[in-house]
Amino acid sequence: MKGLFKSNFLAVWTNAKIFLLFMFAMGIAVIIIPDQTWQMYFIIIGIVGLAVNAATVIGNEFSSKWGKYKLTLPVKRIDIVKSLYINQLLWIMIGVLFVGIIIALSYLLHGITFEQFEGISGVLVVGISISLSMGAIFIPMVYLAGEDKTIVFLIISLICALGIVTMLFNIPLFGPFILIGCSILLFIVSFPLTVGIFKEKEY
Repeated sequence: MKGLFKSNFLAVWTNAKIFLLFMFAMGIAVIIIPDQTWQMYFIIIGIVGLAVNAATVIGNEFSSKWGKYKLTLPVKRIDIVKSLYINQLLWIMIGVLFVGIIIALSYLLHGITFEQFEGISGVLVVGISISLSMGAIFIPMVYLAGEDKTIVFLIISLICALGIVTMLFNIPLFGPFILIGCSILLFIVSFPLTVGIFKEKEY
């Protein structure tokens, strides 16, 4: 299991480094310029961008034949799927930590009002929810319909995730709580669904 997780992490690490360098440069501007709109874009791009990069590990596995080779190793299919979901969660947490540090530095430098804190908290919920929902939809879709449609499924899953966020976030009073709760539940339910699909595959 540890080897599977390490393999998934390293498969997307190169692209993640490039993306993090871009986000670091963007983060310097966020720290210097106290603009909340700019901060919100930074949060969404940072969290969702790393989550999308993590999801691409599935396409990399199939294109390099590593995905099929793993089935010849003494590992269970459930562990292969579990490593993908853990990898997805890890990169979401890295994204949250990264943007959180940058935003905290910006507020330490310029100060923060309650309205700003409330707005940024809402955007964090949106970014995490999009990332969780996207992964929950994308991973089983790839296993169900084939790796040759990875990019298409990634776009579809992002659109679906945005749709979920749009519908649930603006529910009066409890919208953000309902949104994050539904996103977490969708991610959890997606795991056994993917395992079931994968076990039915012949390869």
